[in-house]
Amino acid sequence: MKQPPIAKLYEAYSAIADQRVQQLDETHWQITSSDTAQYYTVISSDAAQTFSSNDNATYWQGYAGYPILAVWLALGILPINQQVLPAFEKINWHARNEAVHNHYEQAINQFLSEQTDDMAKAIQQSLADQMSQLATFDFTIKRNRSPKK
Repeated sequence: MKQPPIAKLYEAYSAIADQRVQQLDETHWQITSSDTAQYYTVISSDAAQTFSSNDNATYWQGYAGYPILAVWLALGILPINQQVLPAFEKINWHARNEAVHNHYEQAINQFLSEQTDDMAKAIQQSLADQMSQLATFDFTIKRNRSPKK
């Protein structure tokens, strides 16, 4: 599995914090974007060893985009750090990323600068640990052609 950039995990945490992940049935989820302008579809198959999504990162780059990561957090495949979760509420990553011309690291640094020093450190450590976990995952990631809404 191709490793996603850490920025996608930040976006996934916000989707969980804002309760924008909706399970439609056993294999389908709908994830609302941070600006609420779009919905993405995540589908699992092959006994949940394969996940597909129609978000741009998954579709064009071939790694698990934030909608898949958000589903993994919701399912407990990737454990949620409840201590840092409230910091991710109401963060419009779309607007933040656009403001810095998709230099995701700048958007993350801006977000972290808005936190207390202790919270910023806890977020960075927690998400770094989760990125290490992701590196051990053996899932198949595919793009799906479900229309974005």
